[in-house]
Amino acid sequence: MKNRFLFAIVAAGLSAGAATSAYQMPGSDLTQWDPLLKDDYAPAIINQLQDENNILKFMESEIPDDTWQGRKKVIPIKIGRNMSSGSIPARGRLPQAGRTSYKDFEVPMKSTYGRVGFERNVILQSRNKKGSWQQVIPTEMEALTESLSFHRNRVCWGYGSGILALVNGAVAASTTVTVDAPGNVAGSVMGNRYLYGDTTSGMFVAFLDSGNNVEATGTIAGIAAAGTSVTMDAAVTLTDNDKIVIAQSTTQNSYNVEPEGILAGIDDGTYVDTYHNLSRTTYPLLKSYVVTGVGGLSLDAIQQPIDAVSIRVGSTVDFFAAEHAVRRAYVALLETDRRYTGADLMSPDGGTKAAKKPTGKNITYGDIPIVVDRDCPYRMLFGVNKASWTRYVEDEGSWANEEGSVLKWVQEYDEYTAFFSIFDNFHCQQPNRNFRMEGIDVNQLIAHSV
Repeated sequence: MKNRFLFAIVAAGLSAGAATSAYQMPGSDLTQWDPLLKDDYAPAIINQLQDENNILKFMESEIPDDTWQGRKKVIPIKIGRNMSSGSIPARGRLPQAGRTSYKDFEVPMKSTYGRVGFERNVILQSRNKKGSWQQVIPTEMEALTESLSFHRNRVCWGYGSGILALVNGAVAASTTVTVDAPGNVAGSVMGNRYLYGDTTSGMFVAFLDSGNNVEATGTIAGIAAAGTSVTMDAAVTLTDNDKIVIAQSTTQNSYNVEPEGILAGIDDGTYVDTYHNLSRTTYPLLKSYVVTGVGGLSLDAIQQPIDAVSIRVGSTVDFFAAEHAVRRAYVALLETDRRYTGADLMSPDGGTKAAKKPTGKNITYGDIPIVVDRDCPYRMLFGVNKASWTRYVEDEGSWANEEGSVLKWVQEYDEYTAFFSIFDNFHCQQPNRNFRMEGIDVNQLIAHSV
């Protein structure tokens, strides 16, 4: 009876409409009942982040072993021929004795770390579905390994410096920092492409002057959609061309300690002259074929470095790699050659296989696939010989548990932390079997990955 009486009152209030709004009871407002209502969640957390990491997939990993000397891998290579050969006249002197030259690559081990932290009350309150949608610890640990993969894709394209961008113009006590040269590759477009941050979380970075001294540190709180600047959480004073790198504290950062990626291996000394202990100036054989100032892309321009590599070392590349804009420039070259026949005339399609990415459909040049990757340096096309690349691994990746537990107590706090580490490095034992084209004219998109 009591419940029927309450329902009658509510129904009367709803039917009365605007004419009786002044007499509605306080409980008729939905916000007053909010504490009694439940939220119905979808059956999964929807990931809004970029998880596609193409370039990390091609490199074969060496099985971990015990042949490391300290924290470096030593790889003997043949660096010079025995040139003591030639034809001689009758009863002539034999050619002077010679020998083949050998040297050692020394690949240093590089580390990549990730860390999570939890307050103990959060751990306790999220142990079952009544307390949370998902358990905090496994969810956050899985998310960290995904973020590490995202981070390492950028690292794989770099050359070990850890430079994310340069400061473009002096900054005087401001939270706005204009940037250019993403990855320390010259260019003014999308200078903030490797920088990340918003109002909830952001990169903690250091700004290094010309002497690599820390000029300032801070957390990135925003990324300009135009690609030209970032917003810091506090005002900083900086010098033009300061280097921006990931920092762990006000005195420690990632400058020159990242693994050496593709720009280090496929290089002529522009980014890395001494590559894993051997100087490209002393041993030019270790230089990749690099074409600068390409300008407008053409089919002949692509064929030239292929021929150059063939002449030099008699091999060819297995795939091309480029950022989206360079691939579009290549697709544009083929537009006049497209034909519609038969049934296609009834249903023409203006696109190419490139539009179906990431389904694995790659456009080709001479049957060589062109792989597109978001972190590839702008305006460059790489010719990659897969057999010349190796990923040397000491630790494939693991959560530290030497103390018997992955979760470790943070001293003097009711908190726990865990960290994940990878020990490896990338190495190109035959840089001259790879090539790089740069300075390609493209229509660059202004789009920041998330």
